[in-house]
Amino acid sequence: MPISGLSQIKELVSILEEREAMLYHACQLKDFKSYVKLGGVPSRNKLFNSGLEYTFFDTDEIDKTNKVWDKVFGNFSDFGNNFPREGTKSLPNPYGPIQIVFKPTVLNQVSDVAISLRSAGARDFDRDVECLSDARELNSLFLHQEKDTVPAQKKFMAYDAELNRRFGRKNCKSPEFNCSVENEVLSFESCAYIVVDGCVYKGQSLVEEVGKYAPKPVRERYYQDQDKKKLIEELSVLSAAYDCTKSNFSNIGSASERLKAWVSERDEFHYDRFVRYLSIGTTKV
Repeated sequence: MPISGLSQIKELVSILEEREAMLYHACQLKDFKSYVKLGGVPSRNKLFNSGLEYTFFDTDEIDKTNKVWDKVFGNFSDFGNNFPREGTKSLPNPYGPIQIVFKPTVLNQVSDVAISLRSAGARDFDRDVECLSDARELNSLFLHQEKDTVPAQKKFMAYDAELNRRFGRKNCKSPEFNCSVENEVLSFESCAYIVVDGCVYKGQSLVEEVGKYAPKPVRERYYQDQDKKKLIEELSVLSAAYDCTKSNFSNIGSASERLKAWVSERDEFHYDRFVRYLSIGTTKV
């Protein structure tokens, strides 16, 4: 069963604070504008019923079946931070170029938290069964289970292979959480700041557009690999005007050879999902 009760929630917050860890939620520009109107990060159910705009996800119907449609989702890692590094083959975060970063105290708003070792969007996911049952188990999800490790490393989450070993499973991915909260909105009150990928939006940097609406400080993501920043800048511009799916990309004459080569090396399913969400949720808004 999900973690609930005042003492257990407080312990979760305490563990995260001791590790200097933050909580993350990524979204597209269309959704972010709706979030601001709602005062925080909503459940998909709240977003749908609000009548405000949002980006349709492939997993929406599955979320309803899995009974998490009315839950607010978040992560323990910033999945948009892998793409900018040198030597990585990761895609930018498919769920959006806008990363909302929360302090652990955001969990003080919730009545229960389901911390799972794989996505709740899996077709056979069971919220009541596939979650940690005790706040202290949270330490088992970190790369270094003891909190008195090297300060710079104590907030890093364990990789899927290590989690499978620790929990005796074969289906662990990146840990995530979904929670029950009054009014189905996690307030921006506990938001620390917002990180925006180096995309271009209507001729300006996306971070400038987000800054017009953001209720908290906004910063542009740092790119260790500047070539990666050039790639996402070009792709975001092209996706506003063209069908940038992998099968069609060779038809875009204005695309650079470097970007064509990068797209050709990406897994089609994951790349197409990423660029489709980006275009309908951000660059074509």
